[in-house]
Amino acid sequence: MEEAVARKLVALNSVFYETLAEPFSNSRSSFPPGFHKVLDFLPRRPLTVLDIGCGNGRFGRFLFEEGLLAAYTGIDSSIALLTLAQEPWTRLIERDLSRANCLDGLGEFEVIMCLATLQHIPAQLNRQRLLDEMAGHLAVGGRIVMSNWQFLENARQRRKIRPWTDVGLEAGEVEHTDFLLSWDRGGTGLRYVALLDEEKTMTMAYQAKLRVVKYFRSDGKEGNLNLYTIMAG
Repeated sequence: MEEAVARKLVALNSVFYETLAEPFSNSRSSFPPGFHKVLDFLPRRPLTVLDIGCGNGRFGRFLFEEGLLAAYTGIDSSIALLTLAQEPWTRLIERDLSRANCLDGLGEFEVIMCLATLQHIPAQLNRQRLLDEMAGHLAVGGRIVMSNWQFLENARQRRKIRPWTDVGLEAGEVEHTDFLLSWDRGGTGLRYVALLDEEKTMTMAYQAKLRVVKYFRSDGKEGNLNLYTIMAG
C-alpha cells in the first residue's frame, strides 16, 4: 500500500471518530461477554494496563469495577473519545497509532489491550510494527489481549460494506483484506477496517515472537462477532 493511501485511510477514520465520538461511545457503553471471558486469562489481582486504541475507556472501567486495576494508561488518536474516557484513575495519551514508535516512553505493563484497534491500522507492515512495539512493552509473564471484528461472517455486517470509490479510492490501491464500512447510528459515516482472522493473527504473533495462548469468539447477537486472541511473550 502506498503511504499516501495509508494516510488517507488514517484521516478517514480520524474524521469518523472525531465527528461521531458521542454516538459511537453510546454504542459501546456496556461490557460485552468477551470482556468477562478475558478475565479467565488474567491474574486475579490489580494489574498495570496499557489500553491501545482505548476509545471511551470502556475496558478500563470494566477492570476498575472488577477491582483489577492498579494503574491504567489509555492511548488513542481521537481527542473526542479520550475526553469521554477521562476518570480520576486514568492516564490518557493522544498519539497516532499508525506511526512508528507510537508507544515510546510508556514503560512496561502486565496487560496490554488492543481491542478493535489493529483492524484500523492501514497496511500490514504498520500493523506488524505496532504489534512488535506492544511486545516490547510487555512485562515478563504479561499478556497481550487483542480483538478484531469478523464482519464477513455476519450477513448484517456485510450489508455495511461500501465501494472504495465512495472515498475516492480504487480496490487495487488497498490490500485485499481491506474494507470500507458504513455507520448509521446517531449520524452517518464511513470507516476503514482490515479483516484480521485467525491465520493472519497467528502469523503476526509469530513474527512478533509472541505465543498464542488462546483464541475465542464472542460478542454480537450471534455471539461470534469478535475474534479475541490472548498472547504471551
